This record gives sequence, C-alpha cells and structure tokens, in this order.
Amino acid sequence: MAAGFLKRVRRLTMAKINAFIDGAENPEQIFPQLVAEMRVECKKAIDAEATAVAALKRRQQEHDDTQAELEKWAGRAELAVREGDDALARTAIENQVSAEKRLETEKQALGQAQDAADRAHQAREDLHDKLDTLERKRDEILARARAAQKQEEVQKVLAGIEAGSGASILEAVARMEDKVAEAEARAGAYSDVAADMAGGSSEAKFRDLERKQAIDERLAALKEQVASKGDATTDNTKPGQ
Repeated sequence: MAAGFLKRVRRLTMAKINAFIDGAENPEQIFPQLVAEMRVECKKAIDAEATAVAALKRRQQEHDDTQAELEKWAGRAELAVREGDDALARTAIENQVSAEKRLETEKQALGQAQDAADRAHQAREDLHDKLDTLERKRDEILARARAAQKQEEVQKVLAGIEAGSGASILEAVARMEDKVAEAEARAGAYSDVAADMAGGSSEAKFRDLERKQAIDERLAALKEQVASKGDATTDNTKPGQ
C-alpha cells in the first residue's frame, strides 16, 4: 500500500538531514522550513493511518456479518430437517454454501486491510521519530551546518526531496482501494461471461449435477445428525434412567 512512502521515510535519515543543512546557504532559515515540511508529512501520515484503520474496520464488519449469516443458515437448515421439510432445508444449505464462499474472500480482504493498516502505522511512527530527533538536535545540527557550506550538494538533495514529495501515503491508500475495486468488478464480469458461455453445454449440466449432489450429501448428513440427537434425547428420558 504505502511502499513508496515508507521507502522515502526510511531514506530520510539524520545523516542526510545533516548533509542537507550543512550545505545550506542560510541554515537558520532552512531548518524551520525543513521542520515545517516534515510536520506536514506527519499530518499526511496520521490521515493515511486513519483511512487505513477505517478500511480495516469495514472489512472486519463485512467478515463478521457474513460469519453471522453463515451461522444463521446453518441453524435454519437444521430446523428444517427437524420439521421434515427437505425443500426448505436444501434452500438453507445452498445459502450456507454461498456464505461460506463469501467468507473465504472476505478473510483475504481482511488480511490485506490489516497489512495496510500496519504499514500506515509504521510509516507514521517512523516519520514522527525522525521529526522528534530533528527538533531535539536543532542546536547541534545548526552548529555543524555553519561549519560547512555545500550549496551544490544541498541542491541535489533538495531536488530529490521535491521530486518525491507527491508520493503521499494517503494517495497510495486510495490507489490500493481503486485497484481492489477494479479487480473485484473484473472478476465478476469474467464470471458472468463464463456463465453465459457455458449456459447450455454438457459441462454446465455436469456442474449443476455435482452441485445438487453436494447439497444432497450435506442434507443427508444433517438429517443423520438430527436423528442422532433425537435418539440420544429418547434414551435419556426412558424410565429408570
């Protein structure tokens, strides 16, 4: 998510900051500007972390909702079997299978969102640590800067900093979300096209038979489970037990 931003933060070592200010024509003016720019970057990092955490919470909620739906349909399938309604039990099992597939996809999305939030948090901490160090060593840095004037070197460093200043972590988060949305839409489109193409083929018929067979097997297993529970209840209520 924020690989470019993290690399830029890690490249901004105290040694490079010292070299930058050492070559400045007027360190007393350059230093406050550098601190101000780093504070702006810190604000961007805070906003980016908040965005990543919000995305993580959304993915977690989606995952929890699907998990609850899966458990709901499992309970309804068992209830339908107890009532002897195979058609209703079959519908409940189909919905349960659909929820299981969605849950697997959402688990992957949740893991990606957690990784994005972790990276955003690390980037924000790294940048704040460097800003704290810079402010603590102000006098030392300025003293060294006054001893050496390296205008040509500072021009190169400044050019490098300015060239990478637009790669904010917030923009990286937005790009990641756009790519995920695009990939999901593309996958859905491919699935629809494949379904249309396979509509009347024997392969599609076999897949339908296999799906129905899987539903029948799960229904039979559920009936056996319910029957076993009923037998156990009957045994426990016999006189003398």
